[in-house]
Amino acid sequence: MLGLQEPKIDTENCILRIPGLEDALEMLEFNNINRQYLTPWEPNKDSEYFTEEHWINSINEIKNNFLQDKSCCFNLYLRQNNKLIGMVNYSNFIRGAFHSCFLGFKIAESEQGKGLMSEAIRASIKYVFATLNLHRISANYMPHNHASAKVLEKIGFIKEGIAENYLRINGKWETHILTSLINPEWRNK
Repeated sequence: MLGLQEPKIDTENCILRIPGLEDALEMLEFNNINRQYLTPWEPNKDSEYFTEEHWINSINEIKNNFLQDKSCCFNLYLRQNNKLIGMVNYSNFIRGAFHSCFLGFKIAESEQGKGLMSEAIRASIKYVFATLNLHRISANYMPHNHASAKVLEKIGFIKEGIAENYLRINGKWETHILTSLINPEWRNK
């Protein structure tokens, strides 16, 4: 993927961009402020996760993985004040006969229910499909995560099945609903 520019995606209310090292403290602050809110939906985090060093290392990994065509991870900012309000991640790129990835996302508790995540995901999917030329995006959620279910349904993700004990979330194996979205304009390069 040499020569591919790091994307910056503008929507009506948001800006999505790959984080830079200057964003490490803000990413740490976002995760500290939303720690209790996000805990039921995420794998357990060790104390290292809540350090500036972790976020510096994560940003370097995010940039390297983007350049190596392994993932594309965005920070989500409110346009009106440039405040970090969430993250949208396309990870585990598989090329070959599959051309697929996984979508993960999280938003600040204070911004929940405003339609911002749906807006951000719609815009970033256009980039992932048109520029990165992925054919399939998988997104999975726990059955009791009604907010994520609503976002994915609104965007057009199709339910494909249920995976029992799929991911270890907050210290417990959780069943997930499996969904996907297919790129109708995928090109064989």
